[in-house]
This record gives sequence, C-alpha cells and structure tokens, in this order.
Amino acid sequence: MTYAALIVVCIVGAVLQSSIGFGFPIFAMIFISMLFPFQTATTITQAAGILGVGYFFFRYIRQVRWRVLAPFILSAIPVGMLCTLVSDKLDVSLLKIYLGVVLVLIALFFLFFDKKVHMKANTLSGIVLGGISGVLNGFFAIGGPPVALYLLPATNEKIPYIATANAYFFLFKVFNLALRFTNGSFASEHVPFLAVSIVAMVVGSLIGDKVMNRLPMELMKKLIYIFVGLSGVLIIFQELS
Repeated sequence: MTYAALIVVCIVGAVLQSSIGFGFPIFAMIFISMLFPFQTATTITQAAGILGVGYFFFRYIRQVRWRVLAPFILSAIPVGMLCTLVSDKLDVSLLKIYLGVVLVLIALFFLFFDKKVHMKANTLSGIVLGGISGVLNGFFAIGGPPVALYLLPATNEKIPYIATANAYFFLFKVFNLALRFTNGSFASEHVPFLAVSIVAMVVGSLIGDKVMNRLPMELMKKLIYIFVGLSGVLIIFQELS
C-alpha cells in the first residue's frame, strides 16, 4: 500500500508541477509525511522531485531567464541550507503543525488573493522572496509559491516561466539534498521507496508535458488548493488531538 500510495501521489503531483510550475512538493508532503518520519518524507519528496524538475529545466534550458533568477536563487540556497540544518533540531510534531499552517495560508492566498497581489520583479523582491522560498524549502520542501509570485510577472510567458522555475528547483535540490542525505533522515531501507517515487515522478512529468496546455487550469488550481487547505487543517487537528 505504501508503494501504491507513492506512485499515485508522485504521478498526480508531477502532473500538477508540470502544469503550473510548482505544486509537487505541496501535494506530496501532505501524504508522504503520513507514511514516513517527517525528515525522511522531506528527503524523499525532494529527491523524487529532482528528476521531474530536471526534465523541464534541461528541456527548456534556452528559455531560462538567468538574470531574473539570479537574485532569487542567491538568497534561496543559503537560507534553505541553513533552515535544513536547523530543522533537524526542532520537534517533529511542532514542524507538522507549522506545515499545516503553511498549507492553509498557501491555499487561502491562491484562492482569494493571487489576482489582487501584483509583485514587481526586481532585485529586492527577488532577494526577499528567494529568502522566503528558502525557508519554506528548508523546513517543509514546499518553496514553490514565492517562486510563482516572483517569476510570473517577471517572465510573463508560460514556457520561460516553467523553464526558470524548474531551473531554480533543480539547482536548489542539488545543494539541499547533499545535506539531507547526510543528516541521518534517510537510510538504506528507504531506497526502494525512493526508487519507486522517482519512476512515478518521471511518468507524471511526461504526462504533464503532454497535457500542460490542455487543462482548464483555473478550475484545477482552485480544486487543488481547496484540497491543500483542508489537508493542512487535518494535519493540525491530528497533531493537536
């Protein structure tokens, strides 16, 4: 059942990631954190995601807006690595409550405020939002929302946005996973689960690449974030009960 759950979660999450440029870690952490210890779930989620984001990064590498990405990634990587180190020393139950709160806030933002907030993409906003993304990635492996908030107005086109977002995710994961694989959160018995997750992620990415321009994205995003918000409430309730 664990393998079946990982396959479904990774395929669905990869299709979501392919469609809107982020979303796999948010979707995956809801379920994978129920199957494994929190830090192990975070490591599996980031490791499984690296092939998916790597596929879109290298496929559209010529469309990456490196100048736009530079200030964002220069703050995101060091902040994310620091938060990864700190996360090992925090109470797991408390981390899950924080994750639930973050999921609820993400859902509320994208359901009600994403059309009302217009972020001007410049060096300052890149550094600030990159730092926020680093915090979310370091603690929860879900640093995508700040990426969308910064890159969408900066690129203003779907393919450059997808390419630049996945360039960030790929580079961040390369650095961050080096820490996660050496902090004791991942053991040899987790390798088969990671292998299955990676294969499912690749399959989902290939499917997502085909349907990326055919999905009714507005309705899909609303349904996903309603689900994300409810899942956040469930996580908080489970940890407090």
